[in-house]
Amino acid sequence: MPPPKDASQLRAFLGLVNFYGNFVKNLHNLRVPLDALTKKDATFLWTPACQSSFDRIKAILKSDLLLTHYDPSLPIVVAADASNYGIGAVLSHRFPNGSEKVIYHASRTLTPAQKKYSQIEKEAFALIFAVQKFHRFIHGRHFTLKTDHKPLISIFGNKKGVPAYSANRLQRWATILLNYNFSIQYVNTKDFGQADALSCLISSHTSEPEDRVIAAIDTEITAEILDNCNHLPVSFKAIQTATSNDPILTQVINYTRSGCWPKIDRNSPLFQYYNRRESLSTINGCLLTSSRIVIPKSLQRRVLYSLHKAHPGQSE
Repeated sequence: MPPPKDASQLRAFLGLVNFYGNFVKNLHNLRVPLDALTKKDATFLWTPACQSSFDRIKAILKSDLLLTHYDPSLPIVVAADASNYGIGAVLSHRFPNGSEKVIYHASRTLTPAQKKYSQIEKEAFALIFAVQKFHRFIHGRHFTLKTDHKPLISIFGNKKGVPAYSANRLQRWATILLNYNFSIQYVNTKDFGQADALSCLISSHTSEPEDRVIAAIDTEITAEILDNCNHLPVSFKAIQTATSNDPILTQVINYTRSGCWPKIDRNSPLFQYYNRRESLSTINGCLLTSSRIVIPKSLQRRVLYSLHKAHPGQSE
């Protein structure tokens, strides 16, 4: 885990300290130089005292005080989180006194393509990364899967299956989770320091076997979208260009990727997208709702005209 580069990353690290400080006496006393950097109007200057505090805390986090060996008789907890540029996961045991000790930490950076995922997709991707990374520990056993992204509870925790309105990637990733026996649990972000810090404080990314599974799914989705476009009177490239020039769709894509939607007035042209926000995703600069590509307004007349001309027996 590299040192924080800014106040945001430092707060993520201190969230980790907060979480484990409940189980290690006096851990909070080591953070005084770090706390000073998070105060209002403080200049972020990483001093030798900060580095010393950071190193001492890391040493404790890696010690036997907080780490434990895998024990098949103890309950398993998997926690995962995503930031704008990385994902983190923690495999832990829950002990009879309610405390949790870590078996395994894992994190990685997002690729340029993955950084363009919507926020809900990044959070879901973190869960998929976690279960695949920890597969040998959790397969065939019940475990608790923790996330701080509440919408995923209704999507991945639905015993009747993934809602049909869910984004395409979420539907496909859900098939991976069908191989596991878990209960999904929402945790407030302020209490989620163990996974949040790993998603923000990460080393450089190296390719892992689970990456190939995710890449294959993305390739499959792209191929399906391109095939669907072959049945339209406009090319995928034309849709890309028109989307980038459409002020409404540009806003929707930005909100979708960030996961931060403002309150939208019912009379706003954005409202129809806000209502379907959990089904929205982006791919190669285009907007999708579930598995269907959204046609920009400038191309809709041409597409509708073509569909109306189609043979009555042809699928429209």
